[in-house]
Amino acid sequence: MFRWAPWFALVLGAFSLVLLFGFEDALVVGLFGLACALVIGLMEPVAVWWRFSSDEMISRTVVGSADAQSFRMAVGTTIREEIVWEELPGWTETRQGFVLETLDEGAGSLSVPHRAFASDEDVTSFRSLLENHIGPAA
Repeated sequence: MFRWAPWFALVLGAFSLVLLFGFEDALVVGLFGLACALVIGLMEPVAVWWRFSSDEMISRTVVGSADAQSFRMAVGTTIREEIVWEELPGWTETRQGFVLETLDEGAGSLSVPHRAFASDEDVTSFRSLLENHIGPAA
């Protein structure tokens, strides 16, 4: 829905503008269509913003580090997790970042975005750690 709602809103808004300016007796229909397009276009971004701003844990910054022994994550001082490389059976790299598969039943994967790294050398170093300890990307 997040991907297609803005496109649907744009098409609905365009048709509503055609009705609004192209036909004299379609004023109410055109305004209603524009109002619906606005609601549809803003619905998902506002919902995502609301979810992230209303949940204290989701909106906090996650800090991570990795070395030859493990991959560590921390959210403030409350949640800390250390995952040894043997607990990560596979990984994939996408345009946005790395997806690490886990053996946990609750969480199927972890996401590490490229923007989490300070430089391209850090991305290359993390990729090397994954290749050395988990194996080639899936």
